[in-house]
Amino acid sequence: MSEPHRSSSGPEPKTITVSVPAETAFRAYVERALEWVPPAHRMTTNTASMTIEPGVGGHFYETAADGTEAIRGIVLEWAPPSRVAMTWRVGPGWRPLTDDEHAPHVEVDFNESNPETTEVSVAYTHLERCNPAFADQLVAVLAAPGPGDTLERYARVAEQPPPERTEDST
Repeated sequence: MSEPHRSSSGPEPKTITVSVPAETAFRAYVERALEWVPPAHRMTTNTASMTIEPGVGGHFYETAADGTEAIRGIVLEWAPPSRVAMTWRVGPGWRPLTDDEHAPHVEVDFNESNPETTEVSVAYTHLERCNPAFADQLVAVLAAPGPGDTLERYARVAEQPPPERTEDST
């Protein structure tokens, strides 16, 4: 298997292995973000949904219960089930950015080790686009050992079946 394409400037990727095929791992990442993104990392209060629109140019956004929306990023690469890359609209003070010009990128690769095991690698790149002091803060946080709480939460979600959807019976 070839090495995934990686962009410049960022700490070493975070990795975790999940006991599911790559397609399941990819779908959990792009379809179930509300389940794995920690509440403290959300941009809205009382977040009701998180959506990653499929395809290049799609939005990654969250919607609060009151209808308020916050765009978390724009899809830059869409290659299911092996890769998705997006801008990451986080800025100084961990506040949302309003555009992608100063947003770093997050690149996620799903490498199937065997039919039932996938290594998920998350790289934060293009940190030079950020405010320099904030870029240093991001590097320090992302350089911590281990996969981190968010990736561990993702792994738990990926290894569980999605919740059953109920249809409105009216």
